[in-house]
Amino acid sequence: MPSEKYLTPEKIQKVLKYIDAYWPKITRFHPKDSGTLIGLPKPFIIPAEKFFEEQFYWDSYPVVKALLESKKHQNLAIGMVENLLYEVERFGFVPNASRMYFLSRSQPPFLSQMVWDVFDKTRDFKWFRRAIGYVEKEYENVWLSEDHPHHRKVHAGLSRYYDINISDELAMAESGWDNTVRFEQGALNILPVDLNCLLYQYERDLAKAFGLLEEFKKEEMYNKLARSRAKTIEELMWNEKSGFFFDFNFAKLKQVPVITVAGLFPMIAGFARNDQVKKMVSVVEKVLECDWGIVQSEKFQKGLQWDYPNGWPLQQYLIVEGLIKYGYDDLAATLIKKWLAVNIKVFEQSEQLWEKYDVVSGEIGVPDRYPTQSGFGWTNACFLLLLKKMENLGATLDKENPSVDAIHPSSSVPLT
Repeated sequence: MPSEKYLTPEKIQKVLKYIDAYWPKITRFHPKDSGTLIGLPKPFIIPAEKFFEEQFYWDSYPVVKALLESKKHQNLAIGMVENLLYEVERFGFVPNASRMYFLSRSQPPFLSQMVWDVFDKTRDFKWFRRAIGYVEKEYENVWLSEDHPHHRKVHAGLSRYYDINISDELAMAESGWDNTVRFEQGALNILPVDLNCLLYQYERDLAKAFGLLEEFKKEEMYNKLARSRAKTIEELMWNEKSGFFFDFNFAKLKQVPVITVAGLFPMIAGFARNDQVKKMVSVVEKVLECDWGIVQSEKFQKGLQWDYPNGWPLQQYLIVEGLIKYGYDDLAATLIKKWLAVNIKVFEQSEQLWEKYDVVSGEIGVPDRYPTQSGFGWTNACFLLLLKKMENLGATLDKENPSVDAIHPSSSVPLT
């Protein structure tokens, strides 16, 4: 594996120092509306210091998860979730990011998971009860709405990405995957497998929450909804011949025959059967695994940033989590090493981390709509999260440094 030489304690420590010094550079506090910028009640992390001033929805998920592990930054993480809840209270949903011109669409929904992550740290039941109310509101009024301006639930109880302007291009932007071959048939006609797995996660999270809050009828209702959604996803999106899940074009009533990491989300959500996961892992190893991580899609010639040859931080982390759920620890450890190594390799060349990486060649990610940005909030967060995962797996680094324990940040640089 060409990545092995980069996984030394000294090299990892240099990246950790960079990350620790970078959080203050991308921390913002805009409590009042200013021009197009939406005021938020708490400080927050932006993706990168040169290109953004707003808090993004799905970018916040790994950042919150990573910062919750640090006493120094825990309040910042909780405040970022508070900002998202505030947006639901004010606008009825979480916009793409905290800009007035993003009020036409949202982003992949991770609010339920962030609320649970905060509660798992704080055990603040009063806060949790209030927060779950906003999660339920977003779930019902946005992702399950059958009416404009949130016309997302469209076929067999499943939902699509949408935009108030009823535009395929902007619906694709809501997916976060802008741009990708995956939505070429028109994003408004596609039931995305990843979105509906995230909504399955909402239903499981809400069921668990209402069980904890002793609202047992709601617990039963959401568990039933989750089972139904999982069954429909399998019926429409599983392809036995390919051994993989695919997006579904409900206008044409057929699957979109494009292998992307989105098809791994039933594994990530935890409802795929063991026999299905075995076949999915085979596809990963044959089609998606590269020298430096998991590529977003099978190979195309178009060079769109959410396709081959790029790999993105959040997807690397989520795939590792999914593999661990099903006992594929060795593959998970291998993928962690590859991803950490490409981060370190390019860091040695540029002294920065980057929004995405070309996991085929081991370079900065191929640009598309805009130049690939340095920084980078979710890259920093996923580096920390995956380093911790590697430690939990007991994975080795290299022959000279046989254990990740050797670079545990508590001995020198804190994780965050």
